Amino acid sequence: MTTGPLTGGTTEAGTTAADAAGPYPARIAELWSAALGTPVTAAGHDFFADGGDSFQAALATATVRREWGLEITVQLLIDHPVLREYAERVARLVDER
Repeated sequence: MTTGPLTGGTTEAGTTAADAAGPYPARIAELWSAALGTPVTAAGHDFFADGGDSFQAALATATVRREWGLEITVQLLIDHPVLREYAERVARLVDER
C-alpha cells in the first residue's frame, strides 16, 4: 500500500487518494488542517499520531457533524484516526441517511 498527497497518491485499490471516497478525503483534510493548525495532505495521515489531542478531535468532529449533518461522536475519530479510513466511514454514513 502506498499513500501520497490527496491530489495524486494511490490507495490499495490503485485509485488516487482524492477519489478514494469521493470528495470526502479532500474536504476532511481541510477540516482536520483547521482543527490541528497544520496542513493535512496525505490520505494516510493519522490524526492522533501527528499530534491531535482530545480538544482538537472534538473540534474536528463538530465541524464534520455540521458539514454533513451527521450524528457522530468523537469515538468515530478515535476508532478511525487515519484520514482515508475516516473519510470512507463518513461517506458510508452520509449514504445511509
